[in-house]
Amino acid sequence: MYRKSHAVRTFLCLLLTFVFMTVFSAQPLLAASDQKPSVAWPEAPAINSGAACLMDADTNAILFGANMDEQRYPASITKVMTALLVAENKQPADQVTFGEQAVSESIPGNARINVQLGETISVEDALHAILLASANEVCTQLAIDIAGSVEAFADMMNERAAALGCTNTHFTNPNGLPDPNHYTTAHDMALIMQEAIKNETFLRVESDLSYTIPPTNMTASPRPLQNHHVMLFQEDPTYGYQGAFAGKTGYTDEAHNTLVTAAKRNNVTLICVVLTCDNLDYITDTRSLFDYGFQHFTHHTLKDTKKESLSGTISLPKDAKLKSATYTDPDDAAELESFTRQYFYDGHPIGTAEVSSKKASSSDSSSSSSETAPTGIVTPETNRDDASSTGSLSSPLYILLGLNAAAILVLIFAVIQRSRKKRKRRRRKNHRE
Repeated sequence: MYRKSHAVRTFLCLLLTFVFMTVFSAQPLLAASDQKPSVAWPEAPAINSGAACLMDADTNAILFGANMDEQRYPASITKVMTALLVAENKQPADQVTFGEQAVSESIPGNARINVQLGETISVEDALHAILLASANEVCTQLAIDIAGSVEAFADMMNERAAALGCTNTHFTNPNGLPDPNHYTTAHDMALIMQEAIKNETFLRVESDLSYTIPPTNMTASPRPLQNHHVMLFQEDPTYGYQGAFAGKTGYTDEAHNTLVTAAKRNNVTLICVVLTCDNLDYITDTRSLFDYGFQHFTHHTLKDTKKESLSGTISLPKDAKLKSATYTDPDDAAELESFTRQYFYDGHPIGTAEVSSKKASSSDSSSSSSETAPTGIVTPETNRDDASSTGSLSSPLYILLGLNAAAILVLIFAVIQRSRKKRKRRRRKNHRE
């Protein structure tokens, strides 16, 4: 009889241990900091560039970064920002007449189209000279025409960069000629290129791989131009890249080779920036990173929930499950009618969504904060008071687990007590006998 009682006690202890393990091991289901990705972040290729960034232009997701926030010399990829400001502040038919300061830069050793003092061309011609021939003197003249001086134009460039979210960029000139205070990062240049390819004029000029500036008031000969970015020649079997549609090359002794490129395949647009490259690494690394991005990532459009309207698309590794993504909201999200939510996968930023709360009826307004997340997506933040964004123990799942566990514990306790009473009665009976 004693052995049976001992076996019952052992079984009940094991059952109790199992219940506790079940309850507490369930916590990571809602704790995003412990969230296990359904698919690992794809392994990136090895590169030789000193710094690089691969960004999904549609979602802002950073698919690859290497020293991407280190300040480095950009050389002529600076002209992406210059061309963007020209396109935003001038009309293609406007005329540009070259003065002494610009003409002084039309010298051997500088990228140029050999303008003459007093020569006039259109802004359309000038933009092609900037983006295809990388003409330094053209950048200088347009900077003066738009802002009054090179210094004032550099201020415009810096203001525009800051507005785009660039945090480690400072320009001193419109062409990228060496200057200790003229620098950017691979990440910042990706942001600048992302904005540039939204501009119709910029895109139209970039689509012309060759262009001819017609005779002007100072020369009877036309000027044929050809884009220096060989990857944009998609049919070129050696260097062309399928889907590449915009970009800019750069080189100085101080910067080495630099390159920014945009490519599109299957409705996914990627931007690749490589800095401080030697030999042909700027081409081979860009190609490798584009292949990596297009082969391993896809888009997911976020859907509304019962309590929230979501507008946004995120990038995920192919075959990854949406529920493995996490997000962060602003600290005051609960007080805002709309806000921007940042999504992550395995620690990588993968996109944002604009979030607005749906109007809840008075009967359920008190519980609306517990259902703000899209199905299966939780936030990595665990230090806020808002239970809806922390996956805290006050969530419905934990309440249910807690109630079930309590019921089981009560039942176990009752069984143990009943077993004890039976043993006591048997002992009294045996003693009497």
